[in-house]
Amino acid sequence: MINAQITDRNALAARSPSELAMYLRAHNWVIRDRTDTGALWLKVVDGDEFEALQPLESNLRDYGSRVLDVLRVLAVVEERSELEILQDITNASMDVYLVRTFPTDSAPGLIGLDDGVQAFESLRGLIVAAAYSVSAEQPRAVQPARKPTEVLRFLREVRIGPSSEGSFILSAHTPIPPRLTSGQQPLFDADDASILEPTEPFERRVSLRIYDAAFAANSAAKDALVSPNGLDSFTESVRLGVSANLCEALVGLGGESGHPFDLSLSLASARPLARRTLLPIHFRRDHIPVLAAAAQELRERIAEEGILVVGNVVRLHRENTGSGEISVAGTIDGEDRLRRIWMNLAPSDYEQAMRAHQEMRSVSVRGDLVRRGTRLYMRNPSAFQVNQVGEED
Repeated sequence: MINAQITDRNALAARSPSELAMYLRAHNWVIRDRTDTGALWLKVVDGDEFEALQPLESNLRDYGSRVLDVLRVLAVVEERSELEILQDITNASMDVYLVRTFPTDSAPGLIGLDDGVQAFESLRGLIVAAAYSVSAEQPRAVQPARKPTEVLRFLREVRIGPSSEGSFILSAHTPIPPRLTSGQQPLFDADDASILEPTEPFERRVSLRIYDAAFAANSAAKDALVSPNGLDSFTESVRLGVSANLCEALVGLGGESGHPFDLSLSLASARPLARRTLLPIHFRRDHIPVLAAAAQELRERIAEEGILVVGNVVRLHRENTGSGEISVAGTIDGEDRLRRIWMNLAPSDYEQAMRAHQEMRSVSVRGDLVRRGTRLYMRNPSAFQVNQVGEED
């Protein structure tokens, strides 16, 4: 451990009084006395009594120096570096998801550019999959491309954190409302502290869903390596948040090279959660192809329902008259990427598709999407129509 000491008063002054108080209370410090500008905290460790004088007003001229005094006391009590403790104080109101990757082809703290970009994109995908799972009325093995407003709002709150010493590390930080219940003292013993509902907020439920779903996917991958019915463990875990989307995100965290990685969760000390042990989840290199196969099979077996496709007819085929097969090059509702989707149409819809192809006009159709190998197919196509010039949907 590097015993780093803090000298930057501006960095210290950036920590708010509430963050300091949340950290102290979460680590079993208690207030002995209080004035308008400071609170005297007390903690007994192995018979020794320690005191920390915490400033309550950040506009004090020597606020940074007072924070440093508290930090140095904590470093002695916890036998940790000031830098580590300062980072934990910063995260006092944050749930932090930490992904520690282990690239074998790079020096510690480094990763290939393509692998790193994919890992960051996949971390976002992991959070999106968990957030959708929490917001949806029913769990879905294949999630729709278009996400609810609640999920998009939540994503805007999540922050990417700095890396740290060791292997290549990604971190995402989610602000969590503090718990101020009747069974817990307010942070500053205020008489008018608000009482919150006992249920966990959406942000915390997403954090726990990320962990529980990743744990379930990890267990399913281990089962699939020894079970003749490998997909069963994944489908049985859909109720826990496992989905094709989540499995694909986990695969991506290993980068193009399929590096092993650990996923861990640290809960905000402002909202402690009893009776939960959150040990790091380790994904081995041999778990990666199992997760990829599970995602593909889930997409092939379970349709993504009620999806709107808008695009141009690029292929037509039928025998004589009657129904026929077409392919549409277009976009799926909620995505910008151009896809090619295959479908069988009833005779009347096929006639419309022929007219659209001849007149070079776009079409729209709604149905259930499944993947077969490298192709996307639409089951139960309905509401097929030829769009007017300039009409998108």
